[in-house]
Formats: sequence, C-alpha cells, structure tokens
Amino acid sequence: MLHTGSVRMTVNVRLFAGLRGLVGGGDIELSLPAGATIATLRDRLTEEYPMLEAFMGTLVCAVSEEVQPPEHQLADGDRVDLIPPIAGG
Repeated sequence: MLHTGSVRMTVNVRLFAGLRGLVGGGDIELSLPAGATIATLRDRLTEEYPMLEAFMGTLVCAVSEEVQPPEHQLADGDRVDLIPPIAGG
C-alpha cells in the first residue's frame, strides 16, 4: 500500500540560557515537512512558542554543532541548537 500523505521528518531542538525557561524546558521535538530549512524551523517555533519571536533575530543556529544559515536544509533526526548571544563585560 502506498502512503500518499505528506512526508514529515523529526528534528530535535535544544535551547540554552533564558530560552529554556520561556518554553518550560531545554529540549523540543518538532515534526516538520521534509525539506524544511532552519528558517522553516524558526517560523514553526514562533508559532508554537510566540514568546521566542523577540529572540529569533539574535539566535545562532547550529546543526550537529556547526553554525548554519537560515536556508540550510534540515534532515530527519538532526539536532538543532538555538544559541542566544553571550553577554560579557
């Protein structure tokens, strides 16, 4: 039997610092359409967690510990780290 539904993938998102408190934890599992990009992931996160929208412009996204641009295409099982800027003095 051929499955005709949309193809999905699962990515694991890790949040750091104050972002963890905003969503009630540090790890989020998201189901996204196959071929989704980091930009797609950001949009989905702000839909589910509107309080993150104010931070999205300053976050660095790393996939498997490598910083990637918004157009980077994700794969099933990827781990995406959302890293806020580090303040120093």
